[in-house]
Amino acid sequence: MASSESKKIEQPLLTQKYYGLRLGTTRVIYKEDAPSTSFWIMNEKEYPILVQTQVYNDDKSSKAPFIVTPPILKVESNARTRLKVIPTSNLFNKNEESLYWLCVKGVPPLNDNESNNKNNITTNLNVNVVTNSCIKLIYRPKTIDLTTMEIADKLKLERKGNSIVIKNPTSSYVNIANIKSGNLSFNIP
Repeated sequence: MASSESKKIEQPLLTQKYYGLRLGTTRVIYKEDAPSTSFWIMNEKEYPILVQTQVYNDDKSSKAPFIVTPPILKVESNARTRLKVIPTSNLFNKNEESLYWLCVKGVPPLNDNESNNKNNITTNLNVNVVTNSCIKLIYRPKTIDLTTMEIADKLKLERKGNSIVIKNPTSSYVNIANIKSGNLSFNIP
């Protein structure tokens, strides 16, 4: 028979903390003649998040000639803050845009609530999800002075079988969300 003083084993306590960081933009454009550019981030969770930033070349592995300040910071719950992107070099292509990746990593806090009840053995399972969100950072030299509409007018569309091929003869990066032709509309994933 079990003793009345034996310890009761409870179901595991599962604690989950998810990444709740929202970036204020889908891309950041750094213009050659500007000393810096900026973007904002918001912690949408009820707990603070540690944020770390890094800028990579278009290969997403080697470091790019930019820094983000501050590179590491704590963002309180439901708080919004602005980060600044600053070039560390002036050795950019002066004739066309250059693509980099601005990555923001959010780390939620560890759950430190331990059960101190001597009559229970509680197993804590902590799941912390660390996510690295990357957006485009585009360097735009002074020599590029086309508006978005002027760039769109220069795009060439060709139909090849059941596909549409889009050619961009400009020196600017173009992101396409959808294409409309007559009554048809196509969303680009």
